[in-house]
Amino acid sequence: MIKLKLEIQPRDDHQVNVIAEFDNELLEQFKRRSARKIAEKTRIPGFRPGKAPYDVVRRVVGDEALLEQAIEDLIDEYYPKILEEAQIKPGAAGNLEKILSLDPPRFSFIVPLEPEVDLGNYKDIRLEYSPETVEEQEVTDFLKRLQTNYSTAEPIDRPAQDGDLVYVKFSGKLTQPGEGEDEMVFPERPAQFILGSDLMENRSFPFPGFSENLVGKKEGDSFTLTYTYPQEEVDEALRGKEVEFQVTIQSVKSLILPELNDEFAQNVGQFETLEDLKKAIREQLENTKKEKADEVFFNQLFEQLQSQATIKYPPQVLEHEVEHLLEDFQHDLSRQGMELDTYLKMVNKDRETFIREELQPIARRRLERSLIMEKFADVEQIKIDEANYQQAIQDSLRDLQSIPMDKKPTKAEQNQLTQEVLIYNINRRLNQMILNRMKAIATGQAIEEPPASEAPTAETAAETQSAAEPVQEENQTPPAEEQA
Repeated sequence: MIKLKLEIQPRDDHQVNVIAEFDNELLEQFKRRSARKIAEKTRIPGFRPGKAPYDVVRRVVGDEALLEQAIEDLIDEYYPKILEEAQIKPGAAGNLEKILSLDPPRFSFIVPLEPEVDLGNYKDIRLEYSPETVEEQEVTDFLKRLQTNYSTAEPIDRPAQDGDLVYVKFSGKLTQPGEGEDEMVFPERPAQFILGSDLMENRSFPFPGFSENLVGKKEGDSFTLTYTYPQEEVDEALRGKEVEFQVTIQSVKSLILPELNDEFAQNVGQFETLEDLKKAIREQLENTKKEKADEVFFNQLFEQLQSQATIKYPPQVLEHEVEHLLEDFQHDLSRQGMELDTYLKMVNKDRETFIREELQPIARRRLERSLIMEKFADVEQIKIDEANYQQAIQDSLRDLQSIPMDKKPTKAEQNQLTQEVLIYNINRRLNQMILNRMKAIATGQAIEEPPASEAPTAETAAETQSAAEPVQEENQTPPAEEQA
């Protein structure tokens, strides 16, 4: 019977120090076991692999290497038992802080605890939810944009005027670039503008009022524009900067708009009449307004939930979230053909400052919202129901058909992809169920007691959650001497 003595010391960062003391005999056993392991991998003259005596192995590899391997093996085997004996549910992999002594063997571990959330009186929160109604003018404006998209452009030999389609080529450079700044902020590129149209989505590109300077210009004209961006500009690299633009008119065309009738609606899509098209436009605009209202509503709701909730988690959990956020950000940059180092030079920040000032606040907010949703689902007993589970399967089948494949995947690859897509869609629907319940409570709607519904098979919600997040056994991975 192995004797194990434990001392548990709480820390302020939602971690604990665990000091584990073992018998000397146990370490000796592991030294001999490690010697056999080393003997199997090390060529020792005069002995077959794994057959060299303990003393011989000790002389060949040295006491230090033998002890290092023994401690590593001991921790591998006993770390989960330490957590079980200490009744600790880890929130991340632990860390061997230091070896306190070898006689007897005493090791000090830092163990991150599982996040804890107390939602407080969340049922007392009340918020108004009122998406804006869609006005008839909005439907008309959308229809005009659609009409413009289906128009015919004819070249004309006159100066550009309102209603014309103008093709330009332009570039922009800083008039006074700072040290280390790239002078060319807008490499030469083509663009097109419908003059005098409030319906163009790029009306403010590359700056508000740019297209107004094209009125009266003809094909072949070249000219210079200067614009100073305000301090509140979205692009940090342009804030307060003066940019000089070189513009060339490539062509001017007049737009011939199609007549708005049933034939137009049929050309646009699967609509029988113009009224059917207008109805679809209204529904799309209503959905857009609902999405915007949802965003505002849930931002306010989570702000209140976070302000009254007690949320505890170890630093490793936040670090993990920051890593994910950084990976996503780098991926987005790469799709734009930019490296992170280039972006950091543009915003004049080093990597550490960027992570601390830009990513950490976002990661913290995202992490705490996720923990709140997880706790809310637990308290409200929200589980994926059969209807949503079946719909998630249908969503997954549709998604799988739309994923481009460079080559035919193996059966194992196909199974893994199918599982990942299904997990994503189940979690997406589960999250929507959680948000719907949150909205119902916060708006004071009558709430029925949530049914204790289970997914149709034993592999559904519980296994889905396990597959989507690190399971406890992974958190019990024995820590390496420096860091797990």
